[in-house]
Amino acid sequence: MEKICKRCVSNHSISSLKLDTNGICQFCKIHDEMEAEYPLNENSFKELIKISDKIKKEGKDKKFDCVVGVSGGKDSSYLLYLVKEKLNLRPLAVHYDNGFDSDTSVSNILRVCEKLDVELETKVANWEKFKDITRAFFLAGVSDPDTPTDVGIFKSMYEVAYKEKIKYVFNGHSFRTEGIEPLDWTYMDGLYVKDVNKKFGKTSLDKFDNFELKDLIKYNFISGIQTILPLNYIEYKQEKVIKILQENFDWINYGGHHHESLLTKFVVSYYLPKKFGIDRRRTGLSALIRSGQLKRDKAIEILNVPPILNDEIELKNYILDKLDISEKDFELIMNKENKNFKNFFTYYNLFKNFKFLAKIFYKLKFIPKILYLRYFGG
Repeated sequence: MEKICKRCVSNHSISSLKLDTNGICQFCKIHDEMEAEYPLNENSFKELIKISDKIKKEGKDKKFDCVVGVSGGKDSSYLLYLVKEKLNLRPLAVHYDNGFDSDTSVSNILRVCEKLDVELETKVANWEKFKDITRAFFLAGVSDPDTPTDVGIFKSMYEVAYKEKIKYVFNGHSFRTEGIEPLDWTYMDGLYVKDVNKKFGKTSLDKFDNFELKDLIKYNFISGIQTILPLNYIEYKQEKVIKILQENFDWINYGGHHHESLLTKFVVSYYLPKKFGIDRRRTGLSALIRSGQLKRDKAIEILNVPPILNDEIELKNYILDKLDISEKDFELIMNKENKNFKNFFTYYNLFKNFKFLAKIFYKLKFIPKILYLRYFGG
């Protein structure tokens, strides 16, 4: 019998899934805690305006008020629009180019930045380093081979903010539409990157944009850079957002969630379903159920149809060729024992042992509540 939450569609494919006596999972409880802290009412947007006014006041003598990470996807594109047009802030858009951007994502980034008259800074990854480290993650047989990308995105945003003396980094995550990704599906940690690279990589981490504990201390705790999640304060509905983006910026819909990156498209639509039986659509669909935007029966109906890639063979060959992974090696990867971050050295146990400090940092707004709950709330 399938182990599945009675409220959302989180199931046994999440090894850390915990159901209470009523059959409700820990991710639903995290959602409810977030709803209690960020309720949608007549004061929600006023609170966001209050935050933006404070940021504006602090940045009056600077060129930029905040950093906004952009990928060409709907969330970051809309966030940039919200920050510039609705909050009247002066953002600096930052993009991390890992060599796997789709033409659609690049076009969306350039078009939105140009029409909003927002300056764009692109951090281009050192390709040979990035290729080898990403290849190492595939060879390790872990569930999150796009971790080097996530690490690079974080490092580039905070690095630029630090360089420009900007105190605020805006993030386009919404717990109501994206949900809470299980740690055993995707985990980001500089020590994790180091250990995977040590065991499966061929190169050093020099010139790779790793994000280690020392970076967290430098950027967040010493420099006081804070992460803001504006989408928590507004009613965020995907259909409405896409319509706004298309009407204002001729924004192009790239298809599935996170398909703006060809690497992530391959990971979520081919690698994870075939090797791990993981369908990362569950996270977003569960979030939509909890926020009342989707019926549970409809979500189950959607999940009954596996992720479809019209260009499956072409995309697979492109990724393997670009990462120098042979067909033989890829077959070995797909058949080897499934692993995740728990099979490697990470900061996780250190974080767990100092949970009280993490709570203080969250209370001081150095780390977002959703990040704290993702690590310690389940």
